[in-house]
This record gives sequence, C-alpha cells and structure tokens, in this order.
Amino acid sequence: MTKIAFLPCLFIFLWFSADCQPTDRVSAEETRKAYQTRRLEGSPPAIDGYVHDPVWQIVDWSGQFTERSPHDGADPFQPTAFKILYDDRNLYIAWRCYDSSPDSIVRRMSRRDGFEGDWVEVNFDSYNDKRTAFSFTASVSGVRNDELVSNDGNTWDPTWNPVWHLKTNIDSLGWTAEARIPFNQLRFAALPEQRWG
Repeated sequence: MTKIAFLPCLFIFLWFSADCQPTDRVSAEETRKAYQTRRLEGSPPAIDGYVHDPVWQIVDWSGQFTERSPHDGADPFQPTAFKILYDDRNLYIAWRCYDSSPDSIVRRMSRRDGFEGDWVEVNFDSYNDKRTAFSFTASVSGVRNDELVSNDGNTWDPTWNPVWHLKTNIDSLGWTAEARIPFNQLRFAALPEQRWG
C-alpha cells in the first residue's frame, strides 16, 4: 500500500508532554497529554507566519506546558500554544509564542541549524517507540533546525536536512510560526490509524 493510498483515512494522535520527567508534583503519566489533529478538507494554510487562515479554526490551540528549567514543573513565564493539521501530503504546524514584551524579541538571522534567541521545537516519535524521533525547530527569525533522534533519545544527528517550509512573524502578543512538513520526509508505519509520540 502506498503512502498516498492510506493517508486520506489517516488519524494522527500525538502524545505530548513538556518533558516527561517525573517531578514531586506530577508523575510522568499525569503530564502526558493527547492531541488529536484533523485532516484538511479544503485549501491548506498559507505558510506565511501569520496564523489567521480560516482553516486553522478547525482545531483548538493546545499547550499547557510546564517549565523544565529553571523551575521544573512550574507554569511557564511565557506560554506557548500549537495547532497541527494534515492533508494527503503534509503536516502543518502553527505555534503561538506569547511574549509580554514583543518589542524586545531579538531576531537574528543565521545559517540553518545555528540560531540564537527564542525558538520552538516539535519532535515526532512517528513509531511511538520512545526511542526515535524527527525533530523540527523554528527560531523567531525563521531559521530552521532539524535532527534525527535515535538511541533512546541519546543521539541527535544534525546532518539530517529534510525539505520543509517555515515562516515566522512578530506581533503584539509575541510571535507566531507556521511550518509545512512533507510526509515524504518522515518515516512511519503503514497503518490506517497513526499514534505518534
């Protein structure tokens, strides 16, 4: 069965945690959250860094992350939210990175895989084996970073450079990012229902 043949009936369940390290307050199992994405039925969002396309309204913002550093398990000082959609060929991700002082956001350009300043990252454990993942990082200046994660999360290979698209924007609430990741840049089991970590 080809990838395109089974993607129209694909459901992707993504299991997120803001680092599943047990803390005194909350166990790792309690911090795990499920996110069910939706399949696009119309035109995809324009990848322009703005998250105003009507298509983004078919899924809710999700987040509820906790800090890892400096206060493990604490509420974040500046919250982050995300949305994920998909169609036959791509995953689409929107991030909303709140910042109480957006005029002080530092936006420095650099080469791919080398950036400074604010950034967001998503790691797709597409086999849900808790050992491997595909990592995608977006900086506020639009610099992309991508890595293959293996060896139970102990090895991060920055030489992997998949084709994917990213745009960012600074606004009055902080900054936003939109990404389009083609499925042909990822590996996952040929199953009609997908459960990714």
